[in-house]
Amino acid sequence: MTRKYNFSSGPAALPEPVLRRAQAALWDLDGSGIGVLEHSHRGKAFRAVLERTTAAIRDVAGIGEDFAVLYITAGATHHFTMVPHNFLGEGDTADVCHSGVWTTKAMTEMRRFGKVHVACTSEPGFDATPGPPAYSASPRYVHYTSNETVYGTQWAAPPANPPAPLVCDASSDIFSRPLPLANHGLIFAGAQKNLGPSGVVLTIVRKDLYDRIGKSVPKIWSFKALAEAKSCLNTPPTFGVYFLLETFKWLESQGGLAAIEKRNAEKAALVYGAIDASGGFYKGTVADKPARSHMNLTFLLPSEELTDKFVKEASKNGMVALKGYRTVGGIRASMYNAMPVAGAKALADFMGTFAKANG
Repeated sequence: MTRKYNFSSGPAALPEPVLRRAQAALWDLDGSGIGVLEHSHRGKAFRAVLERTTAAIRDVAGIGEDFAVLYITAGATHHFTMVPHNFLGEGDTADVCHSGVWTTKAMTEMRRFGKVHVACTSEPGFDATPGPPAYSASPRYVHYTSNETVYGTQWAAPPANPPAPLVCDASSDIFSRPLPLANHGLIFAGAQKNLGPSGVVLTIVRKDLYDRIGKSVPKIWSFKALAEAKSCLNTPPTFGVYFLLETFKWLESQGGLAAIEKRNAEKAALVYGAIDASGGFYKGTVADKPARSHMNLTFLLPSEELTDKFVKEASKNGMVALKGYRTVGGIRASMYNAMPVAGAKALADFMGTFAKANG
């Protein structure tokens, strides 16, 4: 079967070499005679996978021992509650750099525990990244989403001069470029976009923040307790962790994060070039070009009829999952690390042909 170019925003395309190694591991993990799905999370074989995964992540991303690397059974949305539950109490304030859907959801959960101060916002249209921030007097932390999957914006650099640790929801662009650890207290990412299958969140938490965790936080919610249990306080998503290991081995084989960043920029330039060369047939939804996402490329066509036609014809040409987010419409081409340059070129070429035929 010929595989199609999958532009889904998540669960998303995965590297084909990783899929093939995972396929083999489902049958037999490391010559153990049983598959990765069948091993106990407390057994020697899976403990080895866990240790190798953490070592690979630290190596590829340059994460030192002052940070814990955790694998948490949930989605990133779970962290919208988990983070304030750990670090925000009654009377405390969390600052937020508000960039769209995901920070809206995060703020809703923060308000269950403390106060929220919007330090900067890109409202009403969310067609740029927010800034510059006007922080509150003494926030407990500063929350931002590094890449907005719905509106197609991406921070070129983290919010500047934070007065408290940064908390980053990096679900849709983690390890698409070098990871900025400076000023960050916690970074979390659902795996199903750039890392592996859904069901596991990779969480990177600075260990000196453990003392700030409220005593009333249950162990299963506590970042400190999870770290002390080496992510095995309960049964972790064992297959998801194994898949992360293979993904990081693949990232290393591609030249690391700097090489991946360069390739992602190349892919984005192909599609944004097709938008800008269309004479207005395609309209990018991000007004500030430096804020254009390299992960989720969003644009509009002249009508809904042409949008539907575009999606259908693209599918016939081997490109699927291009329909925009339900509240925004238009087209969204998600091009995470696993999307090859050939896929971006195929889309850009199709866009040019489609515009000539329908403009």
